[in-house]
Parts: sequence; structure tokens; C-alpha cells
Amino acid sequence: MSQIPAKDAGRYEIKAKPLGTYADILAENGLLASLPKEAELEKEVRCLSIDSRDVREGTLFICKGLGFKREYAEAASKAGAFCCVAERDYSIPGMPCMVVSDVRKAMALLAKEYYCDPASRFTLIGLTGTKGKSTTLYYIKAIAEEYVKDKGLGPFTYLSTIDTFDGVEFFESHLTTPESVELYKRFSNAASAGAFAMGMEVSSQALKYDRVLGVDFDIASFSNFSPDHIGSTEHPDVEDYFRSKLRIFERCRTAIINLDTDRADEVIAAAKASQSVEKIVFVGSSAEPVCGETPDYYLSGLRKDDGEIAFSVMRGGESPLIYADIRLGMPGLFNAENALIALAIAAELGIDPRASARALRDARAAGRMETFVNEERGLTVIVDYAHNYLSFEKLLVSLREEYPGQRIEILFGCPGGKGHQRRVDLPKAAARYADYAWITEEDPAFDDPAEISREVLKNLESFGGSGEIIVDRARAVETAIKKAAPGTVLVLAAKGREKYMHRGNDYVPIESDAELAERLV
Repeated sequence: MSQIPAKDAGRYEIKAKPLGTYADILAENGLLASLPKEAELEKEVRCLSIDSRDVREGTLFICKGLGFKREYAEAASKAGAFCCVAERDYSIPGMPCMVVSDVRKAMALLAKEYYCDPASRFTLIGLTGTKGKSTTLYYIKAIAEEYVKDKGLGPFTYLSTIDTFDGVEFFESHLTTPESVELYKRFSNAASAGAFAMGMEVSSQALKYDRVLGVDFDIASFSNFSPDHIGSTEHPDVEDYFRSKLRIFERCRTAIINLDTDRADEVIAAAKASQSVEKIVFVGSSAEPVCGETPDYYLSGLRKDDGEIAFSVMRGGESPLIYADIRLGMPGLFNAENALIALAIAAELGIDPRASARALRDARAAGRMETFVNEERGLTVIVDYAHNYLSFEKLLVSLREEYPGQRIEILFGCPGGKGHQRRVDLPKAAARYADYAWITEEDPAFDDPAEISREVLKNLESFGGSGEIIVDRARAVETAIKKAAPGTVLVLAAKGREKYMHRGNDYVPIESDAELAERLV
């Protein structure tokens, strides 16, 4: 069994470097298209920014985004930026422009240099997959926090879809994986805090658009795959989404692959073809080989026992038992798969199995399978972030097994401006596995939530399901809870503990699904 990689424990600090250093990096990577004569190559870069509102004297300003306007560059110059980087020439008096062929790649490389490669100071764990990343990350968090007790180690830091803790700041997340300048700021804070490790979700968008270019993961997992995130602002088709996910193997040393994923043969082939991957670890729901590969860690005796999910973890060899009678406090039989990946990561890092077993029983992910029960009414309300077909299917199938004979209802919506296939997939899953659906808003952005809801309800009914629309989410939750018949299990899907609704350009404060459930149930 390997041990947590040794990292540089010396003092971390950001050292200012001249602009010429950054120009050289762009040139060395074939990105520098033109370097203006008036560029002050000896002047030190004191700040790196992509937001004209976050600029001070000595800033190297990066012009990015389809909606970027020259006035943003002008505002940055007035605030103190002395040079900018862009794919087109935004030079203005006093602020020359280094033109690059790919500003996203340039941004990642410049951020790594500016923050002095902070991720090399701690163990870095990356998680990708269509579903389960957040829960797996919270399981790893629980294990790591149990492990570091009384060892004098720094904090475990994390970047998740739900929230972020980088050792310095804690806040609700808006992106699964932030843009590279923001990402390296989080790495920098973790290094400053003396973090012993960081776990992070890695989205397909982050992989496709090079947000993690230059990032080296000690361990990365590929948990599962199903079609999602297809649309004009995300991936043009399923293949683009899948190929983007596979890019995780371009930047990790140890790859952990769930053999139960769809297209496992292609996932395995991608990991084996990588020049970065030094070791591949397989996990699975049983000892049976898949695509010629035998799982290194697999589940045994999965069951629901006294309200808890219980199982053991086995491995090949003379001593097959590694974790006996693991107990999960979070409901959902499918969470055993997420826990298995977390346990495999812990084992590969040399963490004591006893610490891992203790941690998982009490592990919770905010807004993931949070359960609220009204015993007098026989009502169970489950709050979860499930938001795509695979997560809907896994959740509802598991609830059918865990709550036999009970009525299953689900409340959900579909986002605006992205994931258009969900407007077909989610009602399809609801019609197949639930008895009734409440259709409501979910981050409509610039789309009309009533129009989205009508489209979803039409598809639900075409698949043989039944339901109704209440666009206002708080009123929909309240109505669904009040009208629930005895013996109902009601799922509030997608928003979890999120306290904002994305409407237009704004994130409007709301009462979260979990807060509503807690108050009303």
C-alpha cells in the first residue's frame, strides 16, 4: 500500500516576477502571437486578474470571454493594469497587449506561474464523472479529517459543486471547477494554510477549456458516465462531453476507474494510453472482471440494515477483506459506489482503514440525501442535488428498494440556457420510477421558467407520467408537502442547500430546499 506523497512543507509565499517571465512562458508554449515593443518586460507583475473590477497597480490583466468589451480593458488600465493578454489586440495608451493564440491556455499557465505552483505543496485529488462527485468528495473529506486528528497535519481543503473551503475562505460555490485564475487562488490559499491535501470536483467544462491545464493530480477518479451537459453553451454532443471527461487522465499519476461505468472499455483504454498515468486502480460492485480487468477493490454484502447502508470492501490476493461492515449514515444504496471510490482513494494514500470506517458512518454532504421525517403523517422528504438522468434513475430505483410499497413523488425543474436534454431525460426518469411529479423552476437564467415547465410536463405526460406545474419553487415545495398522502416519500431534487436562484444575470436569495423541508416537515 502506498503512502501519502511527501510534499514540500517549507514556507509558501508568492514572489513577484517581471513581465518578461510571463512572456517567456507564453512563447515557450507556442501561445505568444505578438509582443509589443512598448511592453515593460522588467516591470514586476503584482496582480493577475480577469476582472476589471479587481485590478490594482501592477496588474497583468487577462481579457477573456465571448462577451469581453474594450471598455473592460480601458477600465482595467485606469485601475492600474500596465499590460494585458488577449486573443485580439486591446492595446491602449499606457497598457500594451500581448496577443496570444489561446487565451484560456495562456490564463492557466500564467496563473500557475503567478501563484508559484501552489498545488505542488499538498496532495491533490481530482474527481470526475456524471454523478456522485460531490458525495464522494464529502466521504473523502470525512475520512481525511478523521485521519489528521492528533497528527499535527494541516487541514483538508476542497472545491465542490456545493461549497468551497480552501483553508482561508469558506463559501457557496457557483461553478463545479472555477476558472483557472480563481482556481490557483484557491490552491494558493490552501498552500498558505499548510493544507495536507485538497480534493476537488473536475467538470467536463474545466477539462475541455483547459481550466486545469498544468495541474498535476496525485490521484484522479473516473466514477461513471452518462449523457449530460449537452447544449449551445456546454458540449455540442455526447462524444464531446465524453472525450472531455477522459482528459482527466492527461494530468494524474494514479487513476481510479469504476468498472461499472458505461463505456468502461474506452475509459480504460484512455487511462492506459496516457503518458501521465503511472498506476491504474479498478473498483467495482463485484469481483467479476469487466473488459478483462479484475477490480482491485469491490463491494460485498451490500444491504440496508437498521436504517443504514451496510457493506464490506474486498480486494484480490491472499487477504481479501480490507473494510468489514462499513456503515453509511446517508441513505441511498447507490452511495455505496461513491463510498467505494473514496475508500479506494484512502487506501491508495495509506490511510488507516479503521479511520476510514469510523468516518463514513457520520459523513454527510450538505444537501445530499438529507432526510426529514414526519412520523405522524408517515411522510419522508429527501433533499438531494440529483439533476441528470443517471442521478435521477439511481436515486429513484434505490428509493423503490429502500421504501417498498410507498408512494414516490419528485419535485424538480430544468435549468435555462444549458442541459436542454434534461427536459426530456428528467421527465422520462420521473415517469418511469415515480408516482407523481411536481414541476417547478430551477435556475432559469434568461429562459422563461413557465415555458420550461410546460415543456417538461408535456414530455412527462408523453412518457406516461403525471404531474403538475407550480413555477414558484417555495410554493411548489410547500404544496407538495401539504398535499402528500400518508406513506409518501417526496424527493426535492437539484437545489439541495443552495440559497440562490439564477434568474437573468442575478443570483437571487431564496430559502433552500433543505431549509423549506426542515421548516415545513
